[in-house]
Amino acid sequence: MNSLSLFKRASRCFDDYPSLAKLAVVCTISGGCYVAYADANGTGGAPPVLEEIKKKKVVVLGTGWAGTSFLKKLNNPSYDVQVISPRNYFAFTPLLPSVTCGTVEARSIVEPIRSIVKKKSIDISFWEAECFKIEAENKKVHCRPNSESSKNGKEEFVVDYDYLIIAMGARPNTFNTPGVVENCNFLKEVEDAQQIRQSVINSFEKASLPTFSDEERKRMLHFVVVGGGPTGVEFAAELHDFVNEDLVKLYPAAKDFVKITLLEASDHILNVFDKRITAFAEEKFQRDGIDVKLGSMVVKVSDKEISTKVRGNDGEITTIPYGMVVWSTGNGTHPVIKDFMQQIGQSNRRALATDEWLRVEGCSTIYALGDCATVNQRKVMGFLLQNSTWSSSIDLVISYYGKRSEGFVSATGHGEGYTESN
Repeated sequence: MNSLSLFKRASRCFDDYPSLAKLAVVCTISGGCYVAYADANGTGGAPPVLEEIKKKKVVVLGTGWAGTSFLKKLNNPSYDVQVISPRNYFAFTPLLPSVTCGTVEARSIVEPIRSIVKKKSIDISFWEAECFKIEAENKKVHCRPNSESSKNGKEEFVVDYDYLIIAMGARPNTFNTPGVVENCNFLKEVEDAQQIRQSVINSFEKASLPTFSDEERKRMLHFVVVGGGPTGVEFAAELHDFVNEDLVKLYPAAKDFVKITLLEASDHILNVFDKRITAFAEEKFQRDGIDVKLGSMVVKVSDKEISTKVRGNDGEITTIPYGMVVWSTGNGTHPVIKDFMQQIGQSNRRALATDEWLRVEGCSTIYALGDCATVNQRKVMGFLLQNSTWSSSIDLVISYYGKRSEGFVSATGHGEGYTESN
C-alpha cells in the first residue's frame, strides 16, 4: 500500500513538472556512461591523477646590484630559483666611502638577501657559498662554503641548473702591480670600508706614541689614494673632512703631520665626466691641500713606500713614504669568470660578451649581468637601425650618437672588441 502510494505521488510530480522526467533520464544516462568508462580504464571510480610539472631550475650567482635587481623583478612561479653568493646581503656601494669615515654606519647601507627574497611569492632559496668553477657543457656550477674550513676541498658541492644567471660583479684591478694585494686596501665591500676606518684610527693612535720621530709620524699619517675615478676622489674628500673636522680635535698634536695624496695615471681626475666637473674637483682639492699628482703610474708598492713613474720624466722612478694606501683603479675580472671565458672562447676579453638580451654569446642558457659582463653594443646598434621604422632624420641621430659612444666605450673599457675605428 505504501509502495503504491509512493509510486502515485512520484507519477503525479512527473505529470505536474515534465522537466523532472528529463532530468532523471539525463542523470541515469550520465551515471551509466561514467561506470562504463571506469570499468574500461580500471580506475575503480577514482579520478585520474595529473602528473606534477617539474620546474626549471634557475641558479643566480651574486647578490650585488645586478643579481638583486633580477631577483626583485622575477615574479614567474614556474621557476625554482637558487641564489648563491659569498655575502648574504645587498650593499649600497655608492656610500662605501662614507662608511670609511663614519659619516654613514655600515648597517645603514646593507639589507639581508634573505629578507629580500622572503618578500617574493615564488620559490627562492639562498646559500652562502662561493662559486669557483662553471661547467657550461654539463650545466653545473661548483661551489664551496664561504669559510676557512672549506679550503681543504671536503665541503665542495655541485649545483645543476637549467638557466644560469652570472652576476658576480668584478674585483679590484691591480694591473699585476707588485705588492698591491699584500700592502694596499681596497674599497669594494663593506668589510673593506670598515678595515680602512680602523686603519686610519690606528695610524693616528700609533703616531701619538712618544717612541717615534717626526719623520716617522709624517710617514704614518701620509694617506695615499691610487686612482682618480669616482671612488678614489670621493674617498679622498671624505677622508679630508674626517681628519679636519673630527680627528684633529682628538689628536691635536698630529695636525701638522697629516697629508693626503691622490695619484692618477692620466692627465686629469674624473676623466670620464664633463670637463667642468673635472676642473672643479681639481681646484677644490688644491684649496683643501690634497696633493693631486697627475701622470703618476704606480709600479711597485712595499710595506712603507710606493714607487711611481711620472710621465715625461724620462722614466724616472720616485718613491713616496706612506702610512696607508687605498687602491681604487677600476674593475678587474674574477678568476672564475676568466676560466669560464676560456671555455667559451672569449679569453681575449675583460668581460663576458652578451647579446641584446644579456645572453652570453655561445651559451643559450647562460646570462650575464652587471660589471662582469658587457653588451655587444655594435650589434645592438645595428639591430636598432635595421629594424626601426623611424624617419631618416632619427636614423641619422642614432648613427651620430652610435659613433660618439665609441669614445666613451674605449675610455671605460666596456664593449671591448666591438668598437670600430672612425
